[in-house]
Amino acid sequence: MRARVVLEVARTTFREFWRSPEAVFWTYGFPVLMAVVLGFAFQPGALPPVPVAVVAGEGTGPVVASLRQEARLQVEAMSAAEADHALARGRVALLLRLDAGEPVLRTDPTRQEAELARLLVERTLRGSSSGSDATLRAEVEDRPGARYIDFLIPGLVGLNLLGAGMWGVGFNLVQMRTQHLLRRLAVTPMRRAEFLFGYLLGRFVLVVPESVAIASFGVLVWGVPCRGSVLAALLLATVGGFAFAGLGCLLASRTRTIEGIAGLMNLFQLPMWLLGGSFFDVDRLTGVMRWASEAMPLTHVNRALRDVMLEPGTLADVAMPLGILAGFAAVCFALAMRLFRWQ
Repeated sequence: MRARVVLEVARTTFREFWRSPEAVFWTYGFPVLMAVVLGFAFQPGALPPVPVAVVAGEGTGPVVASLRQEARLQVEAMSAAEADHALARGRVALLLRLDAGEPVLRTDPTRQEAELARLLVERTLRGSSSGSDATLRAEVEDRPGARYIDFLIPGLVGLNLLGAGMWGVGFNLVQMRTQHLLRRLAVTPMRRAEFLFGYLLGRFVLVVPESVAIASFGVLVWGVPCRGSVLAALLLATVGGFAFAGLGCLLASRTRTIEGIAGLMNLFQLPMWLLGGSFFDVDRLTGVMRWASEAMPLTHVNRALRDVMLEPGTLADVAMPLGILAGFAAVCFALAMRLFRWQ
């Protein structure tokens, strides 16, 4: 092995990297930028209160008043149906009801805040005059549809649609551009719209079966319910997949390098991973974080999928998120066709 040749190749590779602004930015600039943004977003401060639901009824007034004296608890009185729904969707960490005057605490132990909520409620009730001599009974929330695994499976379907649409389309388009395959297609009589639509259609064939496979795994292995319209669920997977594919196509319309498209994908995917509602309920977010979450297509996909899987949701119940996703897909495709370049 000739050392001179090895050093020359290394020197050329090093120069080629520094002469690519996209590679330099996404390698050094983007991590620093994300560190700054996330550092400001998650600055050290007071811990947020733990949400707790109390089933409203006779005798619950003193209990609610006692719990609200604890600053770490966010207590809300609800009807039994509302409290069940809030616990199932992860909007509250604990449900408290009175059974013959005896407080009953119901939690899902697989959720992170469940144990903290139970300890805070027990400490508060035992330290108050209204509950000092009461016996606290604990229940485990293990009904299908109300467990964390039931909440998680639709979120994983949404994440699969996100990854398949963006990486399966956007990354591969840029790879074709760097390998000069698109330049060869440019000399054919094929139009850009024809190529993009045909390419997306071909890549999209596998998206719905992948979503069905993930949902079926949850149903068969974990007993995740599917109580709503199957047609609505399939339509959500289709429209959501096209929305993410349109975003991937738009990001790849002018990108010239693999480093560039990888950075753009991370720039758009990371916020949706954090705030898209795949792992926790975004309705508990406030301020700018809540606004950002509502602007993300993944939030609408996950919320609508849970409506048709965990509840008897129909096509009419998810008409609004379907319209939002279809509009988002149409805008992305229109911009991608206008901006797309073969080389």
